[in-house]
Amino acid sequence: MEAVAALYSKDQEALADAIFSSLSQVVFGVGAPKPASLPQRVMARLSYRLLKRTTVREKAGGEGDSIKVRNRLLERSQHPYARSLLASSSKETEALVEGGDPMNGPYMMIVPEIRAGAVLWDKLFFNSVQGKDVQLRFILETKATYLEAKARLDKGKNIRIKALAAGTGLSLILAYDQLIRDGYDSGRIFARITDRDESNTAKSSRLLGKLAVKRGWRLGVGAEAGIGAETEDIFHEAALGIDKENPFDVVTAVGILEYLQGSTCETTEQRHELEEMEEPATALHLVARLCDMTRRDGSLIVNTYRPHSSTRILELFGKRFDYRHVMNMNALLSGTQFSIPILVGSGHIYDVKIYKKEAS
Repeated sequence: MEAVAALYSKDQEALADAIFSSLSQVVFGVGAPKPASLPQRVMARLSYRLLKRTTVREKAGGEGDSIKVRNRLLERSQHPYARSLLASSSKETEALVEGGDPMNGPYMMIVPEIRAGAVLWDKLFFNSVQGKDVQLRFILETKATYLEAKARLDKGKNIRIKALAAGTGLSLILAYDQLIRDGYDSGRIFARITDRDESNTAKSSRLLGKLAVKRGWRLGVGAEAGIGAETEDIFHEAALGIDKENPFDVVTAVGILEYLQGSTCETTEQRHELEEMEEPATALHLVARLCDMTRRDGSLIVNTYRPHSSTRILELFGKRFDYRHVMNMNALLSGTQFSIPILVGSGHIYDVKIYKKEAS
């Protein structure tokens, strides 16, 4: 987690650049990592049983207040990821695995030098079944974004890329960096990272600022070309018409659909016989937004989230998910202008897929 802190800090420019460079070399220099092995999957089941026995849930206040989760093993670890599991930033996000630093932790373990210096709790959290699948999803998303953008640039066209609900947007930043290092003119590339959490986009902007100085990048503001980060609630009325008027060639919506109802094979609530409240924003609403913001002949990059024993660990801490196999994802996007998907790659939990929007 020290590497994550350095990456998004206001200073430590040289260290942040070194971490970013090492991460880029691994992402673009080697093949995709393998998902967790059988011994790791067995360990995940044993960990689930142990954590189930040692986790206690209690009300944090009066009626209607949030639930506080206690686990003495995780509390003793004093690990930042453990704290994020045990305490949410707000009542509205207590069912989510919140983005930002916790989700960037597994990405850092991709770098051999960081992995070699990791402590035991880093390895337990970030090289778990779920952690390795997150790493795999991250690499597949980054490479897919880069290749889709490169294909359009090679045809002499300009490119507009949007990373939707992207946390700190590290995947798009890596893809943009690779395009610039390939020699493409930054004036032909419009790339935007968006997230509803202002603290995430602030971290994105800090990292972009440091990298821009070191690498001579063009930072995009407003309608200008270049790369930038913006705070945006994709379901807010103010955002609905903007992208439709000026759609994107490549849109990524990774790590968001697993929190939205609609066209699922299973949900946490169904599995544990919990009350499932109807949500105002659903997966169907998001798909409609994605269709509007993607240009005809453009590409949409999304992921499935399949039921797996390792995700039950997160459910112990109040996290709730909407699970989908490939067939559920296809059903969700049926009736839109997206064609049959292309499989980029799969792990135990995630499939990363590209849906092409029909040209006419």
